[in-house]
Amino acid sequence: MRGQRPRNRLNRVEHRADGSSRRRWRFAGDDRAVSTTLGYVLSLAIASILISGLMIATAGFVEGQREQVIRSELEVVGQTLIADTEGTDRLAAAIDGPITVRSTLPRRVGSSAYTIEIRSDGYDGQIGNGQTVVLSAASVDVSVTLRIVTNTTLVGSSVDGGELVVVSDGSTLEVREA
Repeated sequence: MRGQRPRNRLNRVEHRADGSSRRRWRFAGDDRAVSTTLGYVLSLAIASILISGLMIATAGFVEGQREQVIRSELEVVGQTLIADTEGTDRLAAAIDGPITVRSTLPRRVGSSAYTIEIRSDGYDGQIGNGQTVVLSAASVDVSVTLRIVTNTTLVGSSVDGGELVVVSDGSTLEVREA
């Protein structure tokens, strides 16, 4: 066996002059498993890069969709408040005396708190007073502005979403937190 080449190049038996022998592990010239290992590592790296790229791309898409949902919900909430306020205005014209109408709105839209601001723009040259209702989400930069027309003056105010009341004293309307 001394003159023959060992079958396994990694496990080589070295015979010494004193008659003893020693096993040596030799890896320097062996590259049999390198291509498999290298291929596996490269595959993992490419998969990681692709997955992180997908996550980054979809994060922007999801955020855009969230803003669109919040905008739509703010419009619905604003239309509900406008309907309640205009109904209170019509009721105040028919009934002499103070009126309070409860308006139940959600506290959050699209998992975001929001504020409602009533702005009085003055007489718009048409029927009644021209005011706007501005709804703004807290967590994202989304706001919706809606127009409201009342025959009674609507007092400017700012309230958080949730349970609200529309109060009329006969000459003015005001939106307050309940």
